[in-house]
Amino acid sequence: MGEIGNGLPACFQELGAEGRWVPEAGEERLALHLARPDVRRAYIEVTSHCNLDCAMCVRQVWKDPPGHMSWETFEAVVEGLRAFPHLRQVTFGGYGEPLVHPRFPEMAARVAELGVEVVVTTNGLLLDGPMAEQLLDAGLGRVVVSLDTVHIQAYARARLAAGVDRVLDNLRSLREKARQRGKVFPRVGIEFVAMQSNLEWLPRLPQLARELEADFVIITNLLPHTEEMAREVLYDRDEPLPAPTGWPVPGGDLVLWGMARLPRMKWGAWRRCRFVEGRALVVGWDGGVSPCYALMHSYPYYIYGRRKEVSRYVLGRVPEQTLADIWMSREYVLFRARVREMRFPSCVDCGMACTYAEENADCWGNRPSCADCLWAQDIIQCP
Repeated sequence: MGEIGNGLPACFQELGAEGRWVPEAGEERLALHLARPDVRRAYIEVTSHCNLDCAMCVRQVWKDPPGHMSWETFEAVVEGLRAFPHLRQVTFGGYGEPLVHPRFPEMAARVAELGVEVVVTTNGLLLDGPMAEQLLDAGLGRVVVSLDTVHIQAYARARLAAGVDRVLDNLRSLREKARQRGKVFPRVGIEFVAMQSNLEWLPRLPQLARELEADFVIITNLLPHTEEMAREVLYDRDEPLPAPTGWPVPGGDLVLWGMARLPRMKWGAWRRCRFVEGRALVVGWDGGVSPCYALMHSYPYYIYGRRKEVSRYVLGRVPEQTLADIWMSREYVLFRARVREMRFPSCVDCGMACTYAEENADCWGNRPSCADCLWAQDIIQCP
């Protein structure tokens, strides 16, 4: 069955004035899902290239070709975002380093014209004085810097002298330049991947955040792509992570209280997709639209000791289709409905010796499946 337009009672037609109804027939019910342009967050991967080679990165194992987003595709994405009246935030991130793209400052400025919060996730190495000035001119609202021991090791492999100092100096300079302009923004945050080998860092994060005037720290578990990195995993251990204390962050006429967001450490019955519940979509560097970070590329990873292969899930491509048409397509609407209700088995604690999960499928017929998604458990966290 396709979308439903007319032939419905007046009350349904009124509710669907901003969209269209998508029917879903089940064994015991007929559901009507309202498809409307209600995207609130968008993640844009402007490049899958990076200036670092981290041991934990998916680049160590993936087969996807790297590339920069073309200006034609980017313009189509920006124009497509105008169709979403509730859009509040656009994050430049994905599996690449956004600042590597040669036209990134222009991209940030174009997105800021939409009147939304502009966020960038970065390793911070390229956030030097000229780049900071351009991003402040563009209206950058938030910057999240990845900083952990794996990144520090990557600085050494890239022969970057004093790599950590360079990142910290860049962030301090960004703050000072913002102050000189009389601005409180951009907000600064730190993303930290917790592993067996860097647990001693956790108690030091509040002091580091205080020095950088960062008002939040996102701590996530590791998603290991190799057997070697799988030995670094912390989740499912009985001992909880040490909880960092809060810290004061001066901000003009107010003082913010910085907080660290800890990940969940045990698999449980509770599951929630922050991408679907947050009404977010993800656009890859080639214009492919996916529902989340987990499904935006093809790669292997290890979960609870077993290896699985994830295949990229693309629901449409820009500029071949508009973002609104992709978002309100039957396939995307029904996928979001399944995820909201979590109509998937729980593969991690199932106990059956099946092989469905090895290819990101499940015994209920879902492909792709969210049956053992670590993001849905908050074991893995994203900005």
